[in-house]
Amino acid sequence: MMRGLVILACVLVGTAGGAAPVDLHFFWATTCPQCLIMKDFLAALTKEYPELKVVSYEVAFDADNWRLMNDLAEAYGTQATTTPMVFVGNLAVAGVGRVVELRIQEEVERCAQHGCRSPLDRLGPSRRWRLSPIERLVIVLALVGAAALLLQFLSR
Repeated sequence: MMRGLVILACVLVGTAGGAAPVDLHFFWATTCPQCLIMKDFLAALTKEYPELKVVSYEVAFDADNWRLMNDLAEAYGTQATTTPMVFVGNLAVAGVGRVVELRIQEEVERCAQHGCRSPLDRLGPSRRWRLSPIERLVIVLALVGAAALLLQFLSR
């Protein structure tokens, strides 16, 4: 009887401590109110799943983070159309809401139980370079400024 309890205790301790690490990549923008909702959800989720590591990327003002979000979306066979955007296990999801939260939680649970590769492992060795929205804005503003200076110079 005592031997059976010891074996059961060992199995339970081994199961409790055996959760696989889970990498979740969270893309957000400072201009996105829904991103705050997702940030709060992910903070609560990390308390429930201590093996969950959330890597956070601001994309509105960081062009490299924006490019990474688009590269991951492409690797997952989707498009980065909005923030917040989350990549974990086999899931790429954008937006907020209870359905999105449940899908993320289910994938985190699956990855904790069975293990999952990091989303970054899906990226190939060569990634496509593209202009981010903030870089496009800077270029347009520079061109408009140059055109205004040229017009002012020519009107003299």
